[in-house]
Amino acid sequence: MRILLAAMNARKDDPDGNLARHLAALEQARLQGCQLAVFPEFSLTGSVDPRRHPGRALAVDAEPVRALLEGTSRTGVAAVFGIAERDGPAFHITQLYGHDGRLGGSYRKRHLGEGEEGYRPGDGAGVFRLGAATFGVTICAEGGVDFPWDDAAAGGASVILFCSAPGLHGRRTDERGWRDGHGWWLSSGLGDAIRHARRLGVPVAMATQAGPTEDEDFPGLAALVSPAGEVARLPDWRPGSLVVEVAADVAVQPVREAVRCLLVDQAGRALLVRYADDRAAGDWWGVPGGGLDPGEDHLAAVRRELREELARDDLAVGPWIGRRCHTFWLGRWMTQRERWVLCRAEPFEVDPAHVRTLAAEAIRELRWWSADELRAHAPVVTPRDLPALLDRIARGDLPGPDDDLGV
Repeated sequence: MRILLAAMNARKDDPDGNLARHLAALEQARLQGCQLAVFPEFSLTGSVDPRRHPGRALAVDAEPVRALLEGTSRTGVAAVFGIAERDGPAFHITQLYGHDGRLGGSYRKRHLGEGEEGYRPGDGAGVFRLGAATFGVTICAEGGVDFPWDDAAAGGASVILFCSAPGLHGRRTDERGWRDGHGWWLSSGLGDAIRHARRLGVPVAMATQAGPTEDEDFPGLAALVSPAGEVARLPDWRPGSLVVEVAADVAVQPVREAVRCLLVDQAGRALLVRYADDRAAGDWWGVPGGGLDPGEDHLAAVRRELREELARDDLAVGPWIGRRCHTFWLGRWMTQRERWVLCRAEPFEVDPAHVRTLAAEAIRELRWWSADELRAHAPVVTPRDLPALLDRIARGDLPGPDDDLGV
């Protein structure tokens, strides 16, 4: 599993700015081939004292949360991010887990630290799934106790995420002050991570708030600690991101073999299918295709899918232009491995009556799209770099049959 760890400046009372920073990090994670992006404690709301600023806390269904969850669908990257949670009259320090546009779970901090008297502790272990991989979540002051870590390890976590926002005492006024604050967190927070990684034999991935806010400064850190206590980290206290890999395979077995047929007309437009499945959080556009039947080869599957979805068996097929493997949620975790083939075709329309017969396949609409139209309207597309792929084809720069087309 490839993970982006964000050391983020999470400003207080700035959910729009914090949301924008999360979405930018998700896009960066997509471009770097990550399946998961991890953000600090309070990353979306900023650090909140609910006794002074209760209005800065968010419910789990608040608009900034929904927008960030939608970002996980748009990029294909899952996210663990932090909020000050308002739950009726109660407040919690919460890490939310989102993937494929949906809320996959939440973990409420169980061991509260100094200055967190306005919050209630949560209950239940922070253990979640991303495909076949299991990961745990712990939050800041929980570094000083064992039980949240023990519960995550007992739940089968292949990596434990340590999401933090440790406020520094006194404002930082010069570089020496920042180095001193960062040095404290290296010995305290990173020291806790090393201790837990060694005693549990599980890697620990850290994401810490970084930089000044309106009334509080944070020491910044993104790091991966191996079970042997070896550390890879950002060099200093400043905001940044660290991409790491851990030995946790997200692929769900058995992998579903599939084909996809990219139909392109003389103007460079692609015929795309709009899928809207009740098991998914939103709809998306992709190319015709589907899974292989038992004993069927890829070429036979392409011709069958073109007959079934487009009512056409006269289209020229070839060449093969790449592969794609992705793990996603559709009522359950699935991994699909696709071979893609290019078809050149004159533009045509599919009979709406035929399209209606495809409702059981979650197909709602077919439409020809240009790369520029996709960029302008910005629907969720698969793969996410489909406009760039159409640009390549228009230039005559066809991907090879084994090229990775991305998530």
